[in-house]
Amino acid sequence: MVNNPKSSKRRVATLIPYFVKNGKVVVFLQRRSKDVKYRPDQFGFFGGGIEAGETPEQTLIREIKEELSIQPQNYEFLEQYEFDVVISDVFIMEVDEDFKDTVRVNEGPYGRYFTGDEAMNEQRLTDLHKKILEDLYNIVRKRKI
Repeated sequence: MVNNPKSSKRRVATLIPYFVKNGKVVVFLQRRSKDVKYRPDQFGFFGGGIEAGETPEQTLIREIKEELSIQPQNYEFLEQYEFDVVISDVFIMEVDEDFKDTVRVNEGPYGRYFTGDEAMNEQRLTDLHKKILEDLYNIVRKRKI
């Protein structure tokens, strides 16, 4: 997708931690607080707004340190998605199955693992997030074949 720095849309950088178990992709998503401005009480990706002068990668590192108390490593760029109100630079990071036990969720009440079917059926996950997850699932499946 096209990067338009003059766009009035909100710019964000997000991370999707994932692992593969028994041939299924499992993602770790954030349950957002009820009092946040964007998508309250929904599930979503970890990350946040790109500040003036930051690159998406700098934002990713800053936000993940803030939200999960870790330095992200071995992440890769998935895609830039442009939707009605947001431009999202999405990164992915393959993690171990015990990832949840190695991080501290500092924003939102908790993080939760979702299989593909669970994510696609989750009512508190937007269609935009589901579209991004479908892309992730397809890429990971192709790699694991």
